[in-house]
Amino acid sequence: MIRLLLVCLDDQTRLFLLKHLSNKEYVFSVANSHKKAWEILKQKECDVIVAGHKLPRTSALDFVKEISKKSLLPVIVISGQPEVKDATQAIRNGACDFLVLPLRPVELKKAIIQALRAKKMMLENIRLKKTFMENKSNLIGTSSAMQRVREQILQVAPTKSTVLIIGESGTGKELIAESIYNLSPRVGKPFVKVNCGALPESLLESELFGHEKGAFTGALSKRKGRFELADSGTIFLDEIGEMPLSMQVKLLRVLEAGEFERVGGENTIKVNVRVIAATNKNLEEEVKAGRFRADLYYRLNVFVIEVPPLRDRQEDVLLLAHYFLHQFARESKKDVKGFTPEVEKAFLSYNWPGNVRELKHVIERAVILARSPYVGMDSLPPKLHTVAEPSAFITLPLGLKMEQIEKIIIEKTLTYTKGNKQAAAEMLGISLATLYRRLKEM
Repeated sequence: MIRLLLVCLDDQTRLFLLKHLSNKEYVFSVANSHKKAWEILKQKECDVIVAGHKLPRTSALDFVKEISKKSLLPVIVISGQPEVKDATQAIRNGACDFLVLPLRPVELKKAIIQALRAKKMMLENIRLKKTFMENKSNLIGTSSAMQRVREQILQVAPTKSTVLIIGESGTGKELIAESIYNLSPRVGKPFVKVNCGALPESLLESELFGHEKGAFTGALSKRKGRFELADSGTIFLDEIGEMPLSMQVKLLRVLEAGEFERVGGENTIKVNVRVIAATNKNLEEEVKAGRFRADLYYRLNVFVIEVPPLRDRQEDVLLLAHYFLHQFARESKKDVKGFTPEVEKAFLSYNWPGNVRELKHVIERAVILARSPYVGMDSLPPKLHTVAEPSAFITLPLGLKMEQIEKIIIEKTLTYTKGNKQAAAEMLGISLATLYRRLKEM
């Protein structure tokens, strides 16, 4: 039953509610004052508050604001005067709806249902954020780029939407896929991973969709494919850009209709699977080159999460390095506590073409080689010994055109910042959007 708290409604409105809201569906509590409403809330559970526009000594708008600060209870405000400014202020203060008298029963019931949905969404959002914070070690970083990725994960995880994760190799696309799954309503259901680039074309169809006994040489028994195993759960298709064209059309059918046939089979199999795909390729360019189907690309391109390369999130390098250091030190039971200043400087100067994966392997090697509590340069691979500081000066010959000078300055600044576009934009005194536009024009 839905528990309603009626606060400071006039007699006529209160009687209307009691008459048209069935006692079989609703339980009512009535408060004739602001103070009484809070006393009831301390003693009883409530699902929705229905408040009159004016309360003794304080307005309903102030009451709504106070409720929204102290609880997650949805509030419906009912007014006898249809003033736009009051409705606008009520919503700003946290009301989920503003109804004007006279009311129709169906209108009121609809508002209550929407209020309950709003409450459910708020509670779900809190649960997601709590779960995300408890598992935040999977996605480490304080940079604005990583904060944006976390926000996108929280937004898309509760939905059924297909997700496309794009980013260079080693940036952590699989971790993001796992985070989406862990925060989704499908957590606890199957989570199946497939690396599309690691399987030859001859085996990929059987791997994804299964096969019947005798379908081909070596098919000694019937075998379920990854999509069938992932039914009711989630499938992660890594390196989707490597999938052959012949398989792309079959994947498109699964995405659109949720059905397929096993290799050598005649029966159509229905599945309910959420798809998360990842690639380090530019799929738009692949479509133009004829290597990727445009219809599949648009079907995958529902919600895109772009994972930044490590060189664009330099502020996260040392944070990640210390995380991996403590992880490997604990696993190897070695007393390694940190890095020397020279090592930290080398980490910040290096461009990390292999991204987080490369950093992780460097730290693992360093912990193995470390002979003291603080990792020194002797524990790093040679490529980090030869990192040179780029020059902070530019020499330009006379006679260059302004567009040539601008191009040289942008390129040299990006070299100086190790490819960090945000830092380069700040040095140049322009916005990041302007820098991207200039790079595109170059």
